[in-house]
Amino acid sequence: MDLRLNREIKAYCNDFTTARQLLKDHGAAFVEVKEQVDYYYQLPPTDSTDGTRRLKLRVEHGKGGLIYYCERQERGARTSRFQTASTDDPVMGDVLAAALGISAIVRKQRELWRKDNVVFNLDTVEGIGQILEVEVQAQDGRDIDLQITEYQRLFQPCLGDHIVGSNEDLVAPATPR
Repeated sequence: MDLRLNREIKAYCNDFTTARQLLKDHGAAFVEVKEQVDYYYQLPPTDSTDGTRRLKLRVEHGKGGLIYYCERQERGARTSRFQTASTDDPVMGDVLAAALGISAIVRKQRELWRKDNVVFNLDTVEGIGQILEVEVQAQDGRDIDLQITEYQRLFQPCLGDHIVGSNEDLVAPATPR
């Protein structure tokens, strides 16, 4: 598996209309709207200094994707180092739940936009509200810290409180499957 890196901004956003207009004006392209369910699993403690470790199974379009990542807040944004793997096995979630336990389930509608090495997510998260995520993916020749600063400035008019951590931290603990 390939280890990837991104920096991201995550904040409440009660004004998706303004956010969409800013995306269009900035040259971002609308990709799709999709329903996602993320199952977060309990991980054993570790002595790692890499940050908060998370494992989730994301289900969308009837398919699953495992995402393992370590995250931490750095210089006003979240840094994530992550690995992904796809799975079409319908019992994968059951196996992970039996082995690790589920810590949270997050249901959301995601409106996805893209520009170059940046993914923009306008998420409506069940029980939480509207969230804007800007994920700047590390790419040779691009200064991702400079891009983060640029997008913080661009979206400032429509951002509410910044969110530290993951959607897992925002939802109530999961009920057993």
